[in-house]
Amino acid sequence: MKVIKAFGPQDLRVVEVPLPEPGPGQVRVKVRASGICGSDKGIWNVKSPMNGVAGHEAAGEIDKLGDGVFSLALGDRVMINNVGGCGACPACRAGAFVLCEDRSGAADVNNGFGEYLVSPVRNCLRIPEGLDFVDGALIMDNWGTPFGAIKRAGGFGAGTDALVSGLGPIGQAAVCLSKAMGAFVVAADPIEWRRQLALKNGADLAVHPDLLPGAARDATSGLGVHTALECSGNGKAYENCIKSLRNCGTLVSIGEHADYALRPSDHLIRRSLGILGTWYSTLPNAGEIARMALQGRIHIKSFLTHTITLDEVPSLFGRIVNCEDGILKCVITFD
Repeated sequence: MKVIKAFGPQDLRVVEVPLPEPGPGQVRVKVRASGICGSDKGIWNVKSPMNGVAGHEAAGEIDKLGDGVFSLALGDRVMINNVGGCGACPACRAGAFVLCEDRSGAADVNNGFGEYLVSPVRNCLRIPEGLDFVDGALIMDNWGTPFGAIKRAGGFGAGTDALVSGLGPIGQAAVCLSKAMGAFVVAADPIEWRRQLALKNGADLAVHPDLLPGAARDATSGLGVHTALECSGNGKAYENCIKSLRNCGTLVSIGEHADYALRPSDHLIRRSLGILGTWYSTLPNAGEIARMALQGRIHIKSFLTHTITLDEVPSLFGRIVNCEDGILKCVITFD
């Protein structure tokens, strides 16, 4: 089968490797769609050849069953939860592998940048009729991450004011979900065309971050928003979010690798603010997102800008991960 491998800085190649074989409790999946995530930029900057194959936003059809697999059948269409847990703890039994205390990363399901992958059957969720493989590739991570953040904040409804900071793919999904749940949505990003897309995706107001917190407070009768979803991973954005919150508001941290000097007395204690962390998705959350899409409350591909073939990845990957030429979200599709 064909896979993408990294051989050094900005050196990706399509190579042939043997087909993987599923072990007990596993399935082999013929990959039909695989999203390129911002976190995949790491393979563009490797210093030396990598043994593994990246790609954690995969969907496809069951091609082979390992021993002891009875819950899925050959040809079933599935989306894959990338995070590998122990499979036995209460969190794993609930499909919340992200909360497994024994997770090391060694059992994570990658290889989406290849024609086939092997996954534990417990990490597979059927794609319902009415949704396609590209939808399946986008649901688990790109939509599941902000959905989990909103649930961590207690959920949104009519009367909720929300700020979405950073309007990349995760932020755009956060806008869509927040609006679908009834919130008034303020969106912030330095790039104009991303702000315009957020307005199309339901944002009530889209502003440059330099206009925060004033714009958020002006739009909420001077009070500030109930919840800020920080999706950019930018340290300055944390300050903007905290200053945009009303008293007793909540910041949910989604974007990774930010540095921010937190002063609890000023930033939290005297305003009774809360800061929550969230990461990735659970199987139940992905199921809820799929139902929202089938109900017409959200459009899964609303921020998808490009689809490419596996053979095109080496020549286009740099442009994709650097978001050049109007690229926002790209999915690799397979025949």
